[in-house]
Amino acid sequence: MTWIDKALDGCSPQVVINDSKTPSGRAHVGSLRGVLIHDALARVARERGLDATFMYGCDDMDAVDEIPHGTGEQFVEHLGKPLWAAPAPEGLRGASMAEAYFGEFTGKWFDTARIPSDSAGSPVAAAGPFDTLGVEVEFYRMSDIYRSGRLDGVIDTFLRAAVDVRQIYLRLSGAERSDDWLPFQPICERCGRIGTTYASDYDGETVAYECRPDLVTWAEGCGHRGRISPFGGNGKLPWKLEWAAKWKLFGVSIEGAGKDHMAASGSHEVSSALARQVLQCPVPVAVPYEFFTLGGAKMSSSRGIGMTSSELVEMLPPELLRYLVLRTQPRRSINFDLDVPSLTKAFVEYERLWRSVVDGTANEKQQQDFLVAQAQARGSALTAPTIDTRFDVVLSVTQQPHMDLFGYANSRHGELPEADADWLARKEKTAREFARVRPDLADKFRLLDYTEAAEQRSKLDERQRDFLERFAQRLNELPAWEARDIQDAVFDSARDVGIEPSTDAPVVFEALYKVIFGSEIGPRAGSLLEFLGKHETLTRLG
Repeated sequence: MTWIDKALDGCSPQVVINDSKTPSGRAHVGSLRGVLIHDALARVARERGLDATFMYGCDDMDAVDEIPHGTGEQFVEHLGKPLWAAPAPEGLRGASMAEAYFGEFTGKWFDTARIPSDSAGSPVAAAGPFDTLGVEVEFYRMSDIYRSGRLDGVIDTFLRAAVDVRQIYLRLSGAERSDDWLPFQPICERCGRIGTTYASDYDGETVAYECRPDLVTWAEGCGHRGRISPFGGNGKLPWKLEWAAKWKLFGVSIEGAGKDHMAASGSHEVSSALARQVLQCPVPVAVPYEFFTLGGAKMSSSRGIGMTSSELVEMLPPELLRYLVLRTQPRRSINFDLDVPSLTKAFVEYERLWRSVVDGTANEKQQQDFLVAQAQARGSALTAPTIDTRFDVVLSVTQQPHMDLFGYANSRHGELPEADADWLARKEKTAREFARVRPDLADKFRLLDYTEAAEQRSKLDERQRDFLERFAQRLNELPAWEARDIQDAVFDSARDVGIEPSTDAPVVFEALYKVIFGSEIGPRAGSLLEFLGKHETLTRLG
């Protein structure tokens, strides 16, 4: 059984899968893992004939507890306020900070008046990562949930059970609360802050509260005291209680979370106890998952660390990105190096999986891996590309203004079938985006012009020049211009001039890559030279 099978095992015919996002900054790529894990669960559930709903929430009642990266000191005055009450950062659409960041990430703007408009001025939904990745989801906004009164009964239950809540906190997490502490965060009627208020004395209709200057270190309360109804959006539950409240309100069947929340005595254990003992509702099936990082760097949206999800979705084909995230068990971390070898390998692995599904050799797990990797609805064409054009080769060719990628491909293989042309176009788009985002890496795969190639040849030692001369002779004699034969010719030519490839391979490939790229590294030689063609290759070899 796969992790998806285990999570869905025993589920009722109606499955509710939930996830949410606190929109406190631009969403980094790590945010995509939870989204895609939940979407994969929903997709497989639907394939089994279950009535599956994936709900995704905007936690806009949470407090602004940090100035978003790149926004400036003007946001200091909004620290402690609900995210819906802080303005949108400059350059982003939306009626609030929450709306702007959530809309950028998901393509969903709740305030239709602030949805991007087309040329005629009509509001249109902007495509975000969710649309591009084919995520089927129902959105909700916590400020709407609170204001609608749908949580009023749960709030009342928790306030009346404050003693039990305090005991659960102490027993499971060691967090001690004062005897008068109530599990509710009012919005201060004077300053509008929610992160600085302390509630006490519930009389069944109102709570007493104080907006304390020193309650937290990241915001300063105004000192106001008063009483306020805890219902109708006048405040919120602390998030561990809010988590349990969502389970009860929505009837959640499955919900995953990052490993930090799932640790012993962690947030999930506390919320589970609150659900069972206070709300008397079931706890959803838990799917803990590890971090998703690029190059080993843990990312933070509020601190601007790491590539944003929008940037990564713009760069990679959605199927490839879904495959990279979902091929790994959730409990294992994903550290993807955004470099040429890693991207080349990823394309090769996905294409191999694709072909195995089409030709019927894929096992059940591979079929499921392919299903959850797709960005389009089931039933779309499964025709796999037949031409193996490596990504590193595409990157090299696209960086040469005088070279036509499709012209080269058509000259080698004839008029490309539609599936091949479409997939090659996606690789080309990825290559151009990669070259824009990582020019330091892409430049090492930029093909030299003929003059530059001649200059590089003159700098090689005698053995390397002898190798290139012999290699050109062997290539000229090849009966067919095929990658495997070209690769064999590399090693045979090296031996012809007294270089043993098993021990001196760097000498050989450095010479080859120097006259092609001016670098000591490059794509697999056979694949690259096959794509470039005989004339282009021999001209560069001199």
